[in-house]
Amino acid sequence: MDAYPQRRWHREDGAAAIEFAIVTVLLLLIVFGILEYGRIYSQVEVLNGAAREGARVGAVQGTRSDITNAVMASAGPYSGQISNITVSAKSESGASAPPGQDPPCQDSSTSPGVVTQGGTITVTFDYHAKVNIGLLPPLNQDISIEGVFRCE
Repeated sequence: MDAYPQRRWHREDGAAAIEFAIVTVLLLLIVFGILEYGRIYSQVEVLNGAAREGARVGAVQGTRSDITNAVMASAGPYSGQISNITVSAKSESGASAPPGQDPPCQDSSTSPGVVTQGGTITVTFDYHAKVNIGLLPPLNQDISIEGVFRCE
């Protein structure tokens, strides 16, 4: 009897190509996932700097509109994905500044009931992050960014 029919059923010519295709897809998903994570991490770092910049402007007696403008300018290309910018100030004793106090950090000579030197100003906003990794469904996540500075 000829051994040729037996060999035909046990051939593995295309197995390596199939294994390569499966491994390549998984490897590319991991690589693009790492790249996407790095992109989002970079954006969050830029936005943390924007929040700190806004708080810095507020700490040197900038108005609320000055603070918002500083945040948007520092956010650069990501400013279109920022929402809900809030500015709050607290005195050293923990008392919050009145909502109408503008600028949030003021000189002690203006009024005794306001947040002055030694208090803190906090700038908070939401950032809408969009994560897309190849074959996986897109992920949309809101990230809260916060910057705090001491009033001067």
